[in-house]
Amino acid sequence: MLAAVGLFVTGCASPNVNPPQARAKTGYVDFYADSSGELSWEVGRFDDRSQSFKSVFFELKPPPGRVLRLAFPPGHYRMRVTFLNRVVREPGLVEVDVKDGMVTPVHVALIADGTTTVWSKEERWGRARHGRGDQISNNESTQYRITAEADAPMPYQVKERMPYAP
Repeated sequence: MLAAVGLFVTGCASPNVNPPQARAKTGYVDFYADSSGELSWEVGRFDDRSQSFKSVFFELKPPPGRVLRLAFPPGHYRMRVTFLNRVVREPGLVEVDVKDGMVTPVHVALIADGTTTVWSKEERWGRARHGRGDQISNNESTQYRITAEADAPMPYQVKERMPYAP
């Protein structure tokens, strides 16, 4: 039973990591964006077997400090970056080399790429005799194209000490 609890706790751990020192046989990727607003990140890694992107990070709540750090075994990865709280026309694709005990920064840019109309529907319930009603609204919203560019790996430091941290 203790092993099952341990697996459950490990499975729920956030992949947005920031240990005081790099772990053995582990490299890190820091995704950061120059954005005035908070961003809800989704990051996928390309899986050669399925020939598709598999989600490695999906979180509605923006990470504290605007830097998303993910841990990976050393190697070469193809990643896809998008945002859950923005209208994204084209996600960012980037090739990343992860080195043991190092941090590879990935600069993500949101490039305005026109506008679109976002429709939303809200169900409303009235009192006993008034029944149900739907409220439909629309808002014009900027849509974005995302670019992502990896820099050279850097020696490990906690996120707050990295040169691109706010």
